[in-house]
Amino acid sequence: MADKGMWRKTLLMGAALCLLLTGCGGGSGNGSGEDGLTVLTIGTADSGGTMYTVGSALAQAITNGDSSIKVNIGASTGSAMNVRGLVEGEIDLGLVSGDVAYAAYYGEDVFYQPMESLRAVAAIYVSTSNWLAPQSVGAEYVHDLVGKRIGVGPQESTSELSARTAVAVLGLDQGGTQLVNCGLGDGARMVEQGELDAIHGFSGAPVGGLTELAQNQPCRLLKYTQEELEDILAENRSYYPVTIPAGTYAGQEADVETFGVKCLLCVDASMPQSQVYQITQEIWAATEKLTLEHPALAEMADREFVCRDLPIPLHPGAWEFYEDQGVLE
Repeated sequence: MADKGMWRKTLLMGAALCLLLTGCGGGSGNGSGEDGLTVLTIGTADSGGTMYTVGSALAQAITNGDSSIKVNIGASTGSAMNVRGLVEGEIDLGLVSGDVAYAAYYGEDVFYQPMESLRAVAAIYVSTSNWLAPQSVGAEYVHDLVGKRIGVGPQESTSELSARTAVAVLGLDQGGTQLVNCGLGDGARMVEQGELDAIHGFSGAPVGGLTELAQNQPCRLLKYTQEELEDILAENRSYYPVTIPAGTYAGQEADVETFGVKCLLCVDASMPQSQVYQITQEIWAATEKLTLEHPALAEMADREFVCRDLPIPLHPGAWEFYEDQGVLE
């Protein structure tokens, strides 16, 4: 479990990066600064994946939409760390993959006790299982990676958890296969340098680090068989079938059938209802701009995608907003 010291170190790094890139102030917590300004921190993930890019876009949308709120970016190892940061009060907003949110809320997998105060604000995008390998490796399907060195994402990240589900179902843990924890950006570079044979990213497609890898050398987006997909979907009720369209990555000439899960913007139940309503309203208002600028956010154009069929309860502030919009059943 990530301790608070780790969170403070990570958030300080994220705040420093934010100061360099966007000029926003440091600090975290649901506090007010000068002139009643509320400073919030959003937990994202490693900078090679979609979650970091999306978190940055949401932070900017909320900050630009309401002059009384400033949202800083806190990089982290991903969903599990964000859940713990929310519950422990180290961050105010966090992006959390739906499978991890479900496991945290009910106390399953890496969570030894239920995180019952975890609440959803909105579904933001779909994390999909992306396996990329250089053509020189000779793999076409994920099951061809038996005995290979494969990067599965940071420890306890949703990339790792979903990769390990696939590894177990496909029997990749046989024959000396090496599973290596690494960030998506670092893992892509390790593949390019010949230190890994393939990389897995469970994130919105296209995944930044994987996109760069496919542009730098001929690669293949690996496939699952239909039977393998059905077995994987049976392992986790949060997963559902997803198609990665042809052309998503350089050299990808055909659609690839895979699995995915909704990625949620989450808060702790203790956040005031009025504040969550306000945040939800700003994201709703910025949806058209967000979907135009970030292809991974295209699903947000479907208003029902945002607030229905979520694996954990909505925060009352978000529920109130969606009810006012008439999009809840």
